[in-house]
Amino acid sequence: MSDKKMIENITGRCMAVRTLSAARAITRRYDSALRPLGITITQFTLLAAVARIEPDSITELADKLWMERTSLTRGAKLLEADGLIERRVEEGVRKRGLRISDKGIKLLREAYPLWQNAQQDVEEQLGKQVSEANHFLDLLRSAPF
Repeated sequence: MSDKKMIENITGRCMAVRTLSAARAITRRYDSALRPLGITITQFTLLAAVARIEPDSITELADKLWMERTSLTRGAKLLEADGLIERRVEEGVRKRGLRISDKGIKLLREAYPLWQNAQQDVEEQLGKQVSEANHFLDLLRSAPF
């Protein structure tokens, strides 16, 4: 096989390349929508996840969000420095859970309409394939790679 054919095969068939490219395109749309508030879609979804899950640890949250612990730790530190999330401290417990702060809830409320617009745009672009796309993404997440 020639180098050119090999490269075409990689870039044309690789599910990782194609999935990452699609994720970047969608991420740009959401980031653009949330830019007026100075947050990214990653920060927005992390805030929402902390509010919903109220994790006992970064590890628990990373597992539930399918994220690397180190990446999540960096993101959480930024949100904590901005006062958007807080560490829960419980006597006699080594783990320090996370909770969303009042400031974080306020930001989610402000960001929600911007997120809704981006979500609607993405869903309109996908058209009738929204359900199929969601099903496909669920399959990818649950596959035992």
